[in-house]
Amino acid sequence: MMRESMRPLVCAVLCGLMVACGGTGTDPNLSEEVPGTQQSELCSGMSVTSLVVSGASTYEGEMAASGTWTVTPGANAVRLEYFVDGVLSGTEERVGATGTWYFSTTGIRCGPRNLVVKAWPMVIDSAGNRSTCSAALTSTSRTVTEDCTWTLNGSMPCGSAPYPVCPTYYPRCPTSPSGKVCPAYGYLCLNQRTPAISDLYYCL
Repeated sequence: MMRESMRPLVCAVLCGLMVACGGTGTDPNLSEEVPGTQQSELCSGMSVTSLVVSGASTYEGEMAASGTWTVTPGANAVRLEYFVDGVLSGTEERVGATGTWYFSTTGIRCGPRNLVVKAWPMVIDSAGNRSTCSAALTSTSRTVTEDCTWTLNGSMPCGSAPYPVCPTYYPRCPTSPSGKVCPAYGYLCLNQRTPAISDLYYCL
């Protein structure tokens, strides 16, 4: 008789313990994390506080530039992207809270060229996982000029290989290229000096 009366009491106590310890039941305050929340929290307050172009120049079709960067505490790296006249020309990641960057590229055309450097703070954990704070963009720019001029490389008779036609083989060749700004470093053209002779010019 006593055993029968104890059964409901024991059941009530055990069931209460299981719910209290999380063994059964559902806590309405527990839910799955919304995708992207971790990234937002990770990057909260992070930014690139300094992005400087220390120097930039061009020479014979090559552009070179360098500068410095600094990120806020919590970030331990930076992602850098380099654009020349709006075209992505290079990317890199540099580790640390501050440091220097360096960029170079070839094939620079004559005239003013616009270099834009974009930077985002990053977090790299001990396992090597990388998180880029894509909303925290900082950018800076610098305009440099590639000053190319024509130089006479020599003369050749019309009809000689590989230039079978004198004045029209390079139709974009200026009428008088000497001293004029070139379209691009390394560009060459033929300028007809006489009906039988052409001068060969290069952009230098």
